[in-house]
Amino acid sequence: MMDSIAVDGFIASIMAAESMPGCRAILHGPGGCRMHTTRLSANEAIRPYECREGPFFFGHPRVPCTYVDEEDYINGADYKVTELLNLIDDAEVCVVVTSPGTALIGDDLHGAVARSSFRGKTVIPEYCHMSEPAHMGYDSTVAEIVSAVCRPTERVDDVVNVVGLPILLEGWRETVDELRSYLGAMGLTVGAFVGAGCTIGELAESTRACVNVAILPEFCARTAEIYGRMGVPTIYPGAPLGFDATSDWIRAVAEATGKDPDGALSMVDSVRGHASNVLTSGLHAGVIARGATFSVKLENSLALPLAQWLYEYLAMFPVCVETRGWWDDGYRERMEAFLDGIGCGDAIGREIGKTRADAAFAEGYTAKILEKRGVCSVGVDMGKPSKVRLRFRERPVLGARGAMRLLDDLFNDLAQ
Repeated sequence: MMDSIAVDGFIASIMAAESMPGCRAILHGPGGCRMHTTRLSANEAIRPYECREGPFFFGHPRVPCTYVDEEDYINGADYKVTELLNLIDDAEVCVVVTSPGTALIGDDLHGAVARSSFRGKTVIPEYCHMSEPAHMGYDSTVAEIVSAVCRPTERVDDVVNVVGLPILLEGWRETVDELRSYLGAMGLTVGAFVGAGCTIGELAESTRACVNVAILPEFCARTAEIYGRMGVPTIYPGAPLGFDATSDWIRAVAEATGKDPDGALSMVDSVRGHASNVLTSGLHAGVIARGATFSVKLENSLALPLAQWLYEYLAMFPVCVETRGWWDDGYRERMEAFLDGIGCGDAIGREIGKTRADAAFAEGYTAKILEKRGVCSVGVDMGKPSKVRLRFRERPVLGARGAMRLLDDLFNDLAQ
């Protein structure tokens, strides 16, 4: 069985805090826990970079750490949290994330915060989500930030929020821009892309939205619950992966808000038409994926819409769809019904590392390992952790632009 290479809930909770300008993640733990998260934050939640020295930063400004040592495990280390917070002068909110080992010390973190000179809001998550799925840590942390920052206010009909879009997805910034353009074409203003680049100021005003629109439900379950208590409902139109699903997402938003979807739909149709022209103009190269096989292993709920799009749009056939333990009965039943309906019901019982496919869709490292081992001809990078270190151009997976990127990766690599 192939080991899973995935972001867990602990790392995801740090990325959730780092996803919003004006919010900082502070790691209370040993330095080894900081090494990966500080680089991941710098690469995925890009800010102006300034070298910062000092015992909690050591040259890198992101995700400062208390660097708990052996004596701290014996005597306690909450004083380090106080000292670190005293140095924070560039954030409105700090999220103190405790490493798994440090959580056992029982430090008085609330007292440490009270003794510090930091005057912004501080969030101290109750749990460390190590070894849990990424969505649990991400959603839980975003929900706690929303609880700390937001208060009920008068709602505005033409304002919506977008929730459940984690910065762990490839090309999340371009997805934000694309979805904002669709909503704008319908006469809607985005109050906040919650947990996906919104400022703390935008988040504080997000309760004026008439509705939240979800992208990935598992990444916003608790967040939606918190908003619901403040009078803002959430709709779940399905993930906008592929042209048809993106159009369906637009129609669902239009129906929920009473808006005309035609302008936004024409934007999707324009990109869809260009894709069609490229495929037909490519002659034999444009049909190379027809009848090809694919496998899927994702740590989010995109597995089903991805499999549907590949089959319905490209006439590709699934030979492996790895299940995840957190899938609920309804999601698994929909997946099984789809696979059974196209005569590929046995795909759900296979392991991706043991199933040969023309294309494998998985998180970056997994996709490339499968490709290198010859288990697939093309490994398509769908998210973190990824082998790509620096992203000078966006590589989205959602929306019409995401469909174009996936087509580009798939067809050009299959042709080699």
